[in-house]
Amino acid sequence: MPHTGYGSIIATPRYSNLISFTSPSGGIGLSTITALVALTLSMQDIDCALLDADIPHGGLGILLGIEHEPGLSLQDIDAPLGRIDGKAFNLELPHWEGINVLACASWRGQLPEWWQMQAAIQALCEANRMVLADVGDGTVWEYVPELLMAQHVVAVELSVLGLARAKAHLARLQRLRQELQGDDIDHPAPIVVFTEPRGAPKRSASSAIATTEAIAYLGGDALGPIQHVPRLCADILEGLGIESTPRCNRPTIEALSERIVQSANIQT
Repeated sequence: MPHTGYGSIIATPRYSNLISFTSPSGGIGLSTITALVALTLSMQDIDCALLDADIPHGGLGILLGIEHEPGLSLQDIDAPLGRIDGKAFNLELPHWEGINVLACASWRGQLPEWWQMQAAIQALCEANRMVLADVGDGTVWEYVPELLMAQHVVAVELSVLGLARAKAHLARLQRLRQELQGDDIDHPAPIVVFTEPRGAPKRSASSAIATTEAIAYLGGDALGPIQHVPRLCADILEGLGIESTPRCNRPTIEALSERIVQSANIQT
């Protein structure tokens, strides 16, 4: 899929309904957060699609428990002349809780070319009110600039190492955006959501202080922290998928969903 440099694609379209979820730290629940936001939006009658752009890792279909459902994955994309009909594309995708899902199944075949990814993104954005892309650590940014230009949600582990990684991740995001479109473009600020480290003690006054310090370190503001829920993790590991948003995390997920809807100027 590699595309060397941005070259002639400086005029990359920015889809206002495309949201790019990334995290500098693996294993903190980024894919789960993305799915829970999609579920929340769907419950608000906002039709949306999930895109598994964590290439080459992926596995969103397994996390949702729909890996055996019939339908297309990224490995099945066929984009004659670089175009895909969005409405027809939706009909060929597997669904999770009424949400269209384009998952990456790297074990089934070759990864898509960069232009096939661009065609899939365009089709999804044309046929769905919202498209939520799980982009992992952002490796694909340099090959698919549409995901770089999107509104970003950055999940940050509330730990010393997590914050250090987040600082570098946000700096890289800003640098790549500048390389793509220069310093004169006003890019939307990333939405930061904190997650509690696995095995951390339950929320206390000390964790609230840590959140305040983390916000000061990164600048801007942040939502959360999202708590680690062992039961949800166990369901995912056993292939049962995600049933609902854990009660303890509903306020944060709902606030994140509202912030995303506002950034995309979606009417509810």
